[in-house]
Amino acid sequence: MTFQERQEFLKILQAHAQTVAICEACASTTRDLAAEVARGSLPRSSDLKTTIEEAERTLAQLASVREEVERLMTAFGSRS
Repeated sequence: MTFQERQEFLKILQAHAQTVAICEACASTTRDLAAEVARGSLPRSSDLKTTIEEAERTLAQLASVREEVERLMTAFGSRS
């Protein structure tokens, strides 16, 4: 494997690691909100606003990861 191939492979691994971290954050937030509702309470408006803002950041990060994966797939000749 050449140095450039290794660098591209590492980019793919980093994108996957970032995706896993984002998914973990989403699952954790969803679990916490569901647990609060299950206890019979409603999340505070400020907590919901924070969750919405975090979701927007997460969606932007996932879009960046998707774009990088698609770029690498194109670069390596994958057909999607």
